[in-house]
Amino acid sequence: MSMVLLSVVLVALTAAVVLAIFLVLWGARTSPGQSWIAVVSAVILAGWAFVTALLAAGGSFRPPDEYSPPPVGIALGLVMAVMTACVLVSPSLRGLLTNQRQLILLNMWRLVGLVFLVLMANGQMPALWALPAGIGDIIVGAAAPWVARHLDDPGGRGRAIIFNLFGMADLIVAVGLGVMTSPGPAHVFHTAPTSEFATQFPFALVPTFLVPLAFVLHGISLSQLLGGPWVSQRAFAAARGH
Repeated sequence: MSMVLLSVVLVALTAAVVLAIFLVLWGARTSPGQSWIAVVSAVILAGWAFVTALLAAGGSFRPPDEYSPPPVGIALGLVMAVMTACVLVSPSLRGLLTNQRQLILLNMWRLVGLVFLVLMANGQMPALWALPAGIGDIIVGAAAPWVARHLDDPGGRGRAIIFNLFGMADLIVAVGLGVMTSPGPAHVFHTAPTSEFATQFPFALVPTFLVPLAFVLHGISLSQLLGGPWVSQRAFAAARGH
């Protein structure tokens, strides 16, 4: 696949994900304060995506040597920690993330797994990574509309829990295999090619932006499905301005 076409696909996909999340947040707002949270969240997401693209274009995510921790892994872990902290400390933000159907539908971007298989066929990514990561993402992306549509049917909640667990496991496998097939201290599988392509622009947008975002959204959905406390009645009333 040409770099120009891949850039168009992944940049457009990233922009679409940011827009979709903004629409979910905006549609759930019930007060001026939550409107502000929705806008600020979208701006931060867009800024994060832009900075990530600039860093990737500048080669910041490429492994510096065989002994240093992979920059992609560091960025992924840092971003997930920051996102999780933001959700935990902001009841207003949590209040905007309670529509299970929409949280599940946000995973439709995972159909990008088709691109992984194309890259494998073109010899740009190793099959050891592309097959499980690509097929797993395709399953998640294709299943998302069905799981969301039947959420209130008998067994729907259980299927949604399985969906989220599978989606998280798929991301963990993809990241793990990506690290183990790329140059670095955890380079276990010496494939040809390696997965170093994933550290370059535009593909680096996937592990450094889309993957941590998807993992946190899975966690948000799963937390609510498992019955954990999400938004207290007091916080919910405050967010509504009552």
